[in-house]
Amino acid sequence: MISSLFKPEEFGEMFKNEQFEEIYSLSSKDFQDLISLEDFIELSMSFNEGVNYYKLEFKSILKGLNHYIWLDDRESKAISVSVDKNLQIQSLLLKPYGASVESDTVYTKNKYSMPIEDEWVVYWGGANEMVNYHYTYENQRYAYDLVKTGKDNGTNKDTDYLNENYFAFSKDILAPEDGKVIKVIDGVKDNVPGEMNANNPEGNYVIIEHANKEYSMLAHLKKGSIKVKTGEQVNEGQHIGHCGNSGNSSEPHLHFQVMDSADLEKAKSIRIRFKDDYEPIRGDTISNKKENKDSFEDRVEKAENALTFTDFILAIPRAIAQIFK
Repeated sequence: MISSLFKPEEFGEMFKNEQFEEIYSLSSKDFQDLISLEDFIELSMSFNEGVNYYKLEFKSILKGLNHYIWLDDRESKAISVSVDKNLQIQSLLLKPYGASVESDTVYTKNKYSMPIEDEWVVYWGGANEMVNYHYTYENQRYAYDLVKTGKDNGTNKDTDYLNENYFAFSKDILAPEDGKVIKVIDGVKDNVPGEMNANNPEGNYVIIEHANKEYSMLAHLKKGSIKVKTGEQVNEGQHIGHCGNSGNSSEPHLHFQVMDSADLEKAKSIRIRFKDDYEPIRGDTISNKKENKDSFEDRVEKAENALTFTDFILAIPRAIAQIFK
C-alpha cells in the first residue's frame, strides 16, 4: 500500500536520510523484481557516500508520470525518479554526474523551426542523457522525439493499441527550413502500438539538405503520407508528410534531428539552433507560435544543467523505446 504521506519532492531528503526500506516499499513490482531490498540498500548506501544533501533541479509531467531530478551538493551525482498518479515509484536511476562532451558547444549554422503545427510535447530532447535518450549515440545525440498529449498528459485516448487513438498520429509534419529533398523512404507499414520494427529503424523518413551542408531528418512517418520527392526544393513550413508509427517506434511520434551528413551511419548529430532562440528540452510544450520565452542563453543553461550521466543504473523506465541504431 502506498503511503499518502509520501511527497515526491522530498525524495532526495529521504534518500539522503537512508530511508531505503520505505523507498523500496513505494516502488513498483517491476522494480522490486529487478533488485532485492538487500541489494538496493547496499547500492544506495554506497551511492550516498560523500553526499551532504541532494537538491531538486528538474521537474516535468509526461504521459501520466511526474519526473524529478536531483543533484548532490558537489554536482557529482544525479538521481532521477518517476512517480505515477498513485504516488508509486515507476523508475529510479542513480548516476554519476558526467562532464558534457565537446560537441555540446557546436550548434547548427542555420536556424530551424520545429517541424510541427499546433502544440506538441518534447518526450526526449536536450543536451544530456537524463533528458534525451538519444544522447549516448553520436549520430542522434541532439535529436528530438515529439508527441502530442491530451488534458491528462497522456498521448492517447481510449485504448492504446490503435494508432488512430494517439493524438500525434496523422498530424502534419513540416519542413524545418528551406532545402532540397535528397532522400525519401516510404512503404514501411505502421506498427501496432507496443510493437517495433528493428529491421527498418527509421521507418518512413525524409532527409532534407539545407545550406551549410546541414541535413535534417524527419522519421517514423506514416506509410503513404509523404508528399515530397527526391530532388524537390521545399520551403520552411511546407507539408512533408504525416506523423506515423513506422520503424523502431512503439507509439506514434516524430523523430527530428539535424546532422552533418546524409549518411545515417557516418553522420554526427548537431545541436540545433532554433529561429525563436529557444532550445526546448524533455517535458516542454512547443509550438511555432511566437511567445515570451526564456532567452537562448537561459535555455542553453537549463538544457545543460538537467544533467549528463554514465555508468551506475537502477531503472525500470517507462519510456518510448523508439531510437534507431
